[in-house]
Amino acid sequence: MASNLLTLNLLNFTHNQQKLCCYLVSQKINRAVKLTEEDTSFFIQYLSLPQQTETLYTTFDEKSEGGIAVTLNTYKSSDNDNEPCWSNSFLKQYYTHFILQYFRSLKLPVKLNFVGDIEVWVPDKSPLKQCNGFRVFQLRVQLEGVTEKPGLIVSSGGVTSVYKEPVTSRLLKELSHDDFNWVLFENRLYRYTEMSDNARRNLDQVFPCVNKKLQKALGIPQPAPDKSNKYIRYWNEISVFKDRFLLTTGFRKFMEFESTEWTIVPSKRLDESQLKESSLLFGHGGVDTDPYTGIKKFGPKELIKQDVHVVFFFICQNADKLMAKTVHDYLMGDKQGFSGIAKFVNINYLTEKGWSIYFDNKENPLPEIVAQLNERKIDPDKRYVAIYLSPFSKWSESEENKAIYYRVKEELLHRGIVSQVIEVEKTWGSYRIEENNKAVLAESFIFSLPNIAIALLAKLGGTPWSLKHNDTNELIIGISAFNCDTNDKKYLGSAFSFSNEGKFYGFDCFRKDQISELAGSILMAVKEYCSEHKTLQRLIIHFYKTLSKDELKPIEKGLAELGLDIPVIVISMNKTLSEDVLGFDLSQSTLMPNTGTYLPIGHEQYLLYNNGHIEGKTYNTREGYPFPIKLSIKKYSSKSLESNPIEDATVPELLHQICQFSQLYWKSVSKQSLPVTLKYSEMLAQIVPHFVHSELPQTGKETLWFL
Repeated sequence: MASNLLTLNLLNFTHNQQKLCCYLVSQKINRAVKLTEEDTSFFIQYLSLPQQTETLYTTFDEKSEGGIAVTLNTYKSSDNDNEPCWSNSFLKQYYTHFILQYFRSLKLPVKLNFVGDIEVWVPDKSPLKQCNGFRVFQLRVQLEGVTEKPGLIVSSGGVTSVYKEPVTSRLLKELSHDDFNWVLFENRLYRYTEMSDNARRNLDQVFPCVNKKLQKALGIPQPAPDKSNKYIRYWNEISVFKDRFLLTTGFRKFMEFESTEWTIVPSKRLDESQLKESSLLFGHGGVDTDPYTGIKKFGPKELIKQDVHVVFFFICQNADKLMAKTVHDYLMGDKQGFSGIAKFVNINYLTEKGWSIYFDNKENPLPEIVAQLNERKIDPDKRYVAIYLSPFSKWSESEENKAIYYRVKEELLHRGIVSQVIEVEKTWGSYRIEENNKAVLAESFIFSLPNIAIALLAKLGGTPWSLKHNDTNELIIGISAFNCDTNDKKYLGSAFSFSNEGKFYGFDCFRKDQISELAGSILMAVKEYCSEHKTLQRLIIHFYKTLSKDELKPIEKGLAELGLDIPVIVISMNKTLSEDVLGFDLSQSTLMPNTGTYLPIGHEQYLLYNNGHIEGKTYNTREGYPFPIKLSIKKYSSKSLESNPIEDATVPELLHQICQFSQLYWKSVSKQSLPVTLKYSEMLAQIVPHFVHSELPQTGKETLWFL
């Protein structure tokens, strides 16, 4: 049985001294560290410094010329309740400084990452050829949080590779300076553009850290991902690091841990009976917990409209006609292993003679495809579905090939044609041609057919499955973002709207500077919802980051103009699952806590485990071992930008809804960890920046064409 206790990757510590003397200077000298604006303001007043003083630095406990010695308490107690203390921000800098110094004394590469956490690079085996490897551990000093005690969070960030040849190597001569980011010189890490003079005088001893651009430039293949249980891997890595480096006399001189063991805290659970019960609705009133078995037994929740006449056709290279014929047979239901589109999702599979498109130029098929599309006469009373056998993947390393992939989708979208891409290389696999001139596809293809069928149903306006009816009238909107690396179209992302049963209302996408348009899209979704329902009781926004007041203001103004006085709940979630703060369930062989387990980790912040691992049910290891979602919850009134405390009873309700919305993923029958409010937004925003046209057609905002 799962335990309600979680073991965190956290070591609580106590301040070694009640009073701490440090030195402040007004100019950056030696290794002086800049104080935060808040600390600078405090000390200007506390020390009666000239008001024109703008910046202060500290050398910590190292005496410095012209430095002002300041002695303050490190913590409040009954003996010093009225005396000032060093701030948490200062103490975090203090401990971070000494941790950096400690690991440098061990001759290990160490640096601060972009959020101020310490990275320690420990030699390890690299998965890349011609590289030395370093397992990167992150250390974060936390003065308040999960346990409200000082603590050190220890996390493992995987292996980083350093090329064995120096930057002066002939193999690197034709590379651009932009291909280099971090470099290693004498166990010290530098940005390539910020190297020390000593490193610049010894470039033959400067080795580049391998990033994606450099790996691509050097032609180093990417190894297959490790799909084993990452909870166990992670646990073993941080435990070895703790014993080897942290529980030492040298480290504990300035940081004394309360225990040599990881910190144990009680967790909370969502209602397991709700998580276990059949929560998905299918056709004929059928219910099931599993999308695949549910749709196979009962059919889709909602069929595509009866007056929609669907025509399927293929787009492929002439050399892949045999593959197209085999895919056609599978979709028809003429091959063993899949019942066909008509039986599985109730879409009649029909084709029209002369509609399929074949091309010769594999490297640039777009002109041929567009020319033939222009020759086709589109019947407005029909919906066309293109099965595009793409010679390129959207994950292709070639930007030219990737661009073709997206441009074909765009050309079809602007003609109102739904498309389903099947990657030739992946599907063709180690194919063979039988004596009867039929192609045999990769064995894994048969497992993707249910996913293809479900995605096509959703793209055509059907509903594969939905959530159970909820009496509360509320609108859930998901907003995500994506910065495209290949052009300057930086998108804020998109806004998707759903009812709490999972009914899809539509979406729009925006550039980063279109905050007012984003607010307008949210308000249009509110108006549409209110036109179907008498009341709107609550607006819930799932956002990929924390909404600022500038972003909230037009939303608040619009709701007021609509005359709505309702609570607005903003749930900020990371698009990537948490790898810094983690809880392990040592009562489970997998170490993975059950789905629905959640843990408060700070003010209005939570970890939520959403992995499909339920007590008493066999876990499908093919779903992987996802880490938890890290999120924060804020409650606002539609009449005020000031946040209000969230009621304790509301938190599990909102978290359960997130778990439910992760079940509405209509691209696959597999369990997802993130809700579709963010998952769909991210998928869309990864495609649109590659399009040539700046605006989507209106029909492209009403269907899930991107699945």
